[in-house]
Amino acid sequence: VLVGRPEARYEAYARAYAGCGDKTSLSYRRSYARMYESVCCESLSSDDKFSSLYKERPQDVVGKWIRLEPLESKRHLKAVYAATCGDPIFLKQAYDPQEVWGFQMQGPFNNPEELHESFVFQHQDNQAAFAILQNLNDRLVGIIMLSNDEPQNLSIQLDPPIVGPSSYGSKEQMEACFLLMDRLFANGYRRIRISIDSKDSQGSKLADRLGFTYEGCLLKDQIIKESSRDSNVYGMLNSDWDKGARMVLYKKLYGAAMAKADVAYNKKEEELDEQQRVLAEQQENGQEIESKDKNA
Repeated sequence: VLVGRPEARYEAYARAYAGCGDKTSLSYRRSYARMYESVCCESLSSDDKFSSLYKERPQDVVGKWIRLEPLESKRHLKAVYAATCGDPIFLKQAYDPQEVWGFQMQGPFNNPEELHESFVFQHQDNQAAFAILQNLNDRLVGIIMLSNDEPQNLSIQLDPPIVGPSSYGSKEQMEACFLLMDRLFANGYRRIRISIDSKDSQGSKLADRLGFTYEGCLLKDQIIKESSRDSNVYGMLNSDWDKGARMVLYKKLYGAAMAKADVAYNKKEEELDEQQRVLAEQQENGQEIESKDKNA
């Protein structure tokens, strides 16, 4: 309990639970709200910070190390450019921006204006993009995008996060993917797809770490920067996510103890739900019997 704020944990849980929307699964809302509560209530300053953020941006998705903000040019353009242009802002030495943009349809970019006119900020109706910000210092480390949304088939594509070389394989990169995957499956999606250039070894490693299943290689799938691209396709089904893939990834990110606690809390709350259902049913049956006796 935070000193002087006995209701802080309850309020944080309630904020996160409500922020998930009423279309997500009950187990997801509870699990996400517990994670948000633990992050928010680490200290008085973190409670102030996330309470304020929720008032301004209730749609943000918050994890243990990062949060996802819907990408906006006014808010994120300069930071995205700074994080991916190759300048030694986050590292002690510069790097080749081709390491970031080499397998993308556009880039590297000479300035923020060019970046603004690219696919990163100019989205189609079936796309969405999110900025990845560290919770500790609010530093933007990259972006993550969704594309090829097919709501009629409950299928969507998750594109590997666009981050600087220092973030390859990092917990920030992994958690950004997990947060979106968890929210998508909770909203009823049946399949998440990843399509990666067959030459992109970092992208393939990420798909493996996330637990995706390799489904095959599409030869001459695209033409990127006047070069033919073969695409390795990976998939994750909602049934695999529920049967264990989610918990394996959860354990990788947050540790075995936290994963065990998440399972235990969900089980306990499901038992309480069942008790309440039985009591409500008994009460309803009792009212029916009492009504029949009165009529007799």
